[in-house]
Amino acid sequence: MARKKTVRRYTEEQKQEILNRVASGERQNAIAKETGIPAVTIGYWVSKARAKGGAVARKKRAVRRAVRAARSHEIAWALDGDVLVVRIPLRRFVRHLAQKALAEI
Repeated sequence: MARKKTVRRYTEEQKQEILNRVASGERQNAIAKETGIPAVTIGYWVSKARAKGGAVARKKRAVRRAVRAARSHEIAWALDGDVLVVRIPLRRFVRHLAQKALAEI
């Protein structure tokens, strides 16, 4: 015999708490493991909130670009709110410091 699906109901307060946690930057999978709410359900709530123009913002694209650029050995910067994020590959930075030190000798 086929198993009956159990339908879980969540209060608006629970949904809002989860959406606030996602908006603060917490990963959906981590929230799902901690709360026991399926990740698919959380993803549905997030997409629904975004469609309504809710406060659940997407990850900062500029910061992601900066990280990608740093991985490709380029200097990159991005504004994350009031914070300037600068990504410089370590090799390039050390080479710059070495050249500057040699120039002063």
